[in-house]
Amino acid sequence: MTTAALPLIGKLYPHVEPSKKSLQTITDRVTELTRRERTVMPLEWLVNEVNATVRGWVGYFHYRNCSRTLAKVKRHVEQRLITHLRKRHRIGSMKSGYVKFPRGSLYSKYGLYKVPTTVSWSKAHTSQ
Repeated sequence: MTTAALPLIGKLYPHVEPSKKSLQTITDRVTELTRRERTVMPLEWLVNEVNATVRGWVGYFHYRNCSRTLAKVKRHVEQRLITHLRKRHRIGSMKSGYVKFPRGSLYSKYGLYKVPTTVSWSKAHTSQ
């Protein structure tokens, strides 16, 4: 994890986000789970494996102000699943794949875990 103190209107706050190595690890793992050789697996199993992996990683790193990193992970998971579905259904064109499998359907139809890209800031004391 990377931490640095950044000024925010005269006050300091910790900028905490996952390291580049950790981000690379999760993207490599999602890529491995959605590789072409796995198109013979039932899609439900594949999505469940991806969901479990991503949910665990996000559960560990989802705090404070790492929304950019979480957005990168979300985009990568969506792209990999669309690519996997294209290969599974033998759709050659990326454009046709994005039309046939819109991002919204990945969550509603296929049950993909939606990575939260925003984190609410909370005060240290509820009385403040």
